[in-house]
Amino acid sequence: MHGRNIVGPLVTIAVLVGVCASSAKAEAPHVVQSGETLWSIAASNNLTTRTVAVYNGVSEDHQVVVGMTIMVPTVDEGAAALATVPAAAPAPADASAGASHTVALGESLSSIAAANGMTVNELAAANGLASDAYLIEGDAIRVPTATASSTATTGDAAGATTPSAPGMGHIPSPWGELHLDPAAADAWNAMSAEALRIYGVELQPTGPLSAYRTYEQQAELYDLYLAGQGERANPPGTSSHELGTAVDVPTFAMRSVIDEIGWKYGWGKVHAPGEWWHVDYVGGG
Repeated sequence: MHGRNIVGPLVTIAVLVGVCASSAKAEAPHVVQSGETLWSIAASNNLTTRTVAVYNGVSEDHQVVVGMTIMVPTVDEGAAALATVPAAAPAPADASAGASHTVALGESLSSIAAANGMTVNELAAANGLASDAYLIEGDAIRVPTATASSTATTGDAAGATTPSAPGMGHIPSPWGELHLDPAAADAWNAMSAEALRIYGVELQPTGPLSAYRTYEQQAELYDLYLAGQGERANPPGTSSHELGTAVDVPTFAMRSVIDEIGWKYGWGKVHAPGEWWHVDYVGGG
């Protein structure tokens, strides 16, 4: 009697344990939510961006779209995937020639040149390309040090001027230093230090185009939005990103921290209703 009463529950428990153990070792699908990036998805699962990218067959700078399904591997599955591809190519030996830049979705020779304060011809020549060459997402190109003649402000298609990157402030990101208006950058960096110290949250931009953008970069993002291939974006000439006074963040947790302390640094006002990921620098503090 006691045997029959005990065996049933034990068998059930054993089956459940077996199922849990099996499922714990499998990849898990993740549906991309608004504001998420490949980096934020990887970080939230304690994986590197490269691991998740290789496992899904995309580049590390791949811009995910809301509703897309990304497979999140286990540590073992991720390691197995990494073992099947060669290590990331090292930068060219001549480091004095500039820095390596991985092409992100929507970028072109002209947009990268403008963001780094140089002409298209200078950037093309440094990479042995024609000035009208088409760049593919994931390509690595060499960005040389800007010349004195290319550090002036550059005009956009609407006739207004946008500040060149070399004359701007810098904020850290997983993609290297991004640009902001100098006062906005100083305030962002001070706010980030407090966020990390008090809340344990490291404030990060969503992607390589989530801080300062040129007029042309904004136009390309707007075209992608109109085509249904990207997040909401303002028409070129109307975005605070073009002024270097806005940052898009990848998680609501980061936005929540900015809501708490941003007022002290002049950050937090949202120009676009419904875009929780977008924060603006309005000065003061």
